[in-house]
Order: sequence, then C-alpha cells, then structure tokens
Amino acid sequence: MRKTGIQVLCALAAWLVPALAAAQSGGTTTDSDAAAFLGTDAATTATTTTTAEGTTTTTEGTAAGSTDPDAAAFLAGQEETQQPVIAAPEQDPELALEEERDKPYFLVGVGAHSLFVPDFLINAFGLDMFETVFGWAVGPEFTYRKNGFDIVASVWWGSYPVDTPSREDGDSRTETEIIKSTLGLVWFTVDFIAGYDFEPWVALVYGGGFGFGVTTGNVSRTEAYPVGDGWAACDGPGQPAVQIAYCETSGGHYGPIPEKAKGIWPVYPMIHGTIGARFKPLRNLVITPEFGVGIPELFTLGLRVNYMF
Repeated sequence: MRKTGIQVLCALAAWLVPALAAAQSGGTTTDSDAAAFLGTDAATTATTTTTAEGTTTTTEGTAAGSTDPDAAAFLAGQEETQQPVIAAPEQDPELALEEERDKPYFLVGVGAHSLFVPDFLINAFGLDMFETVFGWAVGPEFTYRKNGFDIVASVWWGSYPVDTPSREDGDSRTETEIIKSTLGLVWFTVDFIAGYDFEPWVALVYGGGFGFGVTTGNVSRTEAYPVGDGWAACDGPGQPAVQIAYCETSGGHYGPIPEKAKGIWPVYPMIHGTIGARFKPLRNLVITPEFGVGIPELFTLGLRVNYMF
C-alpha cells in the first residue's frame, strides 16, 4: 500500500513539473520568439527525455548559428544605420537662381523704351509754345555679365514724331508755324549696369551709358493761322487768302528744313543714366523695367527681356 502511494506521488510530480515549466515559458518572450516574429525562421532542435516512470517530455531549443545576422544585431541593440527608403531629390541646376562667383554669363534679348520731353523744358530753350514730345525706341541687345555687373551693347531704332504749333520768344502771333517731324535715329549704345541683390530672383539695378545716333527722316515747318482754339497749316504762300496776314507771301516757311539747318544734326551724341529692378523668375529669363534720364532723350521708361546662358 505504501509503495502504491509513492508511485502515485511520483506520477503526479512528473505531470506537474512539465506543466509548470510550460506555463512559465508561455508568459516570457524569448529570442527565438522575436526571431520568429521578425521572420527569421530560426531552426529548432528537439530533445526527448523518458523518466523512470515511463513519462516522456520533449524540449525544443534554437540551433546555434541559425538566426538571421540582422535580426540578431537588432535584438542585441547593435543594428546598423538604415538608409532612407526614399532619397532626397536632387536640385535641378536649371532651376537654381543663384549665379556662380567669377563665372561669366551671356544674355541676348530685346529692349524697348518710350520717351517724353515735357513742353516746359522745350519752352525753356527759347520757344514760346511747343507741345510735349513723345517717342519710342526698340532694338536687340547683347549682355556680358560677371559677378552681377552687366555690360550691355545695343542697337536701337528710335522714332520721334512731332506735330505742334510753335513760335519763338518775342514773335507775334502771325509768326506761328506748324512743326512736323518724321525724325528717326538709329542708336548705337553701351551701358554699364551694376546691381544689389535682395534675393536671387530680384535686384536693384543702376548705371549709365553713352552712344551716338544717326539721323533719318526730316522736319518741316509751315506757316499757320488760327482756327478756333488751335492752329492749322497754311496751304501755301497767301493761302487761304483770308489768312494772308498769317500765310506770308514772302519770308514764310513752307516745307522741310534743310539738313544743314540749325538744330538738325546728321549725328547726335547720347549720354544717360538708368535705375530699375531686375527680376529673374527662371534661371534663364531676366526681365528688367527701368527709368532713365539723359540727353537728348530726357526721360525714358523702358523694359528689357533677356535669355541668359
């Protein structure tokens, strides 16, 4: 009877010990469990043990050297620095607005400007009446740039139309004439432009230049008579007859001014200064509005559009 009790206790102990060991291992995460979670598929070995009472238990273990090296490094806290999955995009050099130091750049484009000479300035040169003169000029240009400094060579065609009554200081009303101009000038100029960059895309520019213009067209002067609040050109000497006091038959002017007449030169010098802003919305596109003051074009408003390469 005592032997039978001892056998029962041994059998119960043999059943409880593996059960307790299994319960304890079930609540603890092992390296093999982490490796399995990481998908390393670690190999295991099984060991079977048979007790004297005939109870069989099986234990498993991870085979040495079977774990993935990366997973093992991760578990040991020694994982290597991982490269980003998406690399930072490279900047397109065509979109970079900054210009390299000491590197020359070249620009080709077109420039245009309008000009105006106020009547009060014209009257200051001995004329009793003369209307404000407006004109325009346009032409191609070539620019050499280095470190933000521009040398601009330009060829312009300028038109200076005039159709205004005029007379000199001290003349009577009967001396009034109509001045009509189809004058044009072909300008050859060089400008030197510096600047201050607020941002790569915008800058303040300033500078000046000089050149000369070759005259085309002509200027005519014709005796005039009053019509209402204005003036009209005479049809010729003594015509119309009712305005013979104004349309002089002798000493009057009817037609183009001779090319060698005073004030009409075959070649005109030019000197001027400019200030403006330079905008570069794209690396190869440069837009420059500007204001200028000079002689003989007193005031100008201009715009330059260039392609930079």
